[in-house]
Amino acid sequence: MHKRDLLRHSARCVLLAAGSGLPLLAWAVQYQSPQEAMRALFPAAARFAAMSDPLTPARRAQVEREAGSGFPPGDTPRWWTAVDTRGQLLGHVALDHAVGKTELIDFAVGFAPDHAIVGVEILAYRESHGAEIRLPAWRRQFVGRKHPGQLRFGDDIRNIAGATLSCQHVSDAVQRLSALVALLPQG
Repeated sequence: MHKRDLLRHSARCVLLAAGSGLPLLAWAVQYQSPQEAMRALFPAAARFAAMSDPLTPARRAQVEREAGSGFPPGDTPRWWTAVDTRGQLLGHVALDHAVGKTELIDFAVGFAPDHAIVGVEILAYRESHGAEIRLPAWRRQFVGRKHPGQLRFGDDIRNIAGATLSCQHVSDAVQRLSALVALLPQG
């Protein structure tokens, strides 16, 4: 088949798929496992210990007030503590997800004992556009910030053209996690 015929055939297939109402593209990329993300956030950790769900109804209400946005229905972030070989607390890791435009984005956030963000890792991205949130330059904006007031989307956290909803929704989720980490028991 000549290149021109191949292009014509491809264009017909795309038009048929578009006319049928079927989605043209489906993306689901798993970039790293939760364990790999935890290691990236706390490379000096000797172990990670799962925590029980810290999101009590009272904490949920307090976090939503401080962050200015609510948890999506059924959203329960999972938490781990990171400790070194002497058993000293290195920080906490939260695994959560946010809806980009229509699909889930799985991510991890590391928090130092003083509640400062040590990093954000994208685990899985399922949208057809906006995966630029994986870029280190965008994720670095969160590092060192300690509370929801320092994580305002559009002010403190810049947008990426073409990834607006992904940026905003991940930023909102990190804001909520930042409010919640301050309520966790230390030690």
